[in-house]
Amino acid sequence: MSTEFQLQDNEQQLEAVFLYMGILDAYDAVGTELIGPNVLDEHVLPRMVYYVQEFLPEIFSGQTSADALVGELKVFLADFHRKVENAQTSGSTEGLTMQEIWKLRAAIFGYESVFIDILGDAAIKDYVFIRISDILAAYLPEYLLDPGFSLAEKLDGYANYIREHGFVKYARTKVQGDKITVATNGCAFSRIHESDAYQNLNVRFCPWGMIGSAIVSAHEGRGTTLKSSLFTTMGSVSEIETQ
Repeated sequence: MSTEFQLQDNEQQLEAVFLYMGILDAYDAVGTELIGPNVLDEHVLPRMVYYVQEFLPEIFSGQTSADALVGELKVFLADFHRKVENAQTSGSTEGLTMQEIWKLRAAIFGYESVFIDILGDAAIKDYVFIRISDILAAYLPEYLLDPGFSLAEKLDGYANYIREHGFVKYARTKVQGDKITVATNGCAFSRIHESDAYQNLNVRFCPWGMIGSAIVSAHEGRGTTLKSSLFTTMGSVSEIETQ
């Protein structure tokens, strides 16, 4: 692996946070485009309450009513956007925590469930993820967009930095023709898989697979489809296809 793929720890942390924020921003852009300008307030935040209660029951300040929690979550999202902008400007991840990334996961799953309920699986696979890949590519580290590296090298680099960052303990990617696999295990967020939200299949697509799909789309210069994410006890296996 080229030394150009080796990043400093602080840079890795920044890029990991930016990629998660990229997923959220991409969902927001596509949701506004397909569902309407009030998609966050009318659809996502109420669903986000469900995921926060599933994944983070200890985090919020004793709020019991859904309305109160919706307001708190809206403030969190606005504040977190500002934190990420400041981190980008200062080059420091100080003040960004894993707890806040858990909240981002809840927001991402809130958008996902909105799309499943309103648009259906087919629209997500055939259109939504193509648009998300286009938008998310803008958040990718520059070395993952370098045309001098092969797709396999880029995916290996991606697997390395999510592992080295500590988000997963194991990551593997495989390129076989127009089919790509992104597999992770020991994910820092794997307790999600024990929740009712997962057991009831309200969660369908792994963010690690979504990021992998964006890398493939940027490299190939054409649309990709995240066909499926198989959730394991502590990880996932995502299958990606180029179009």
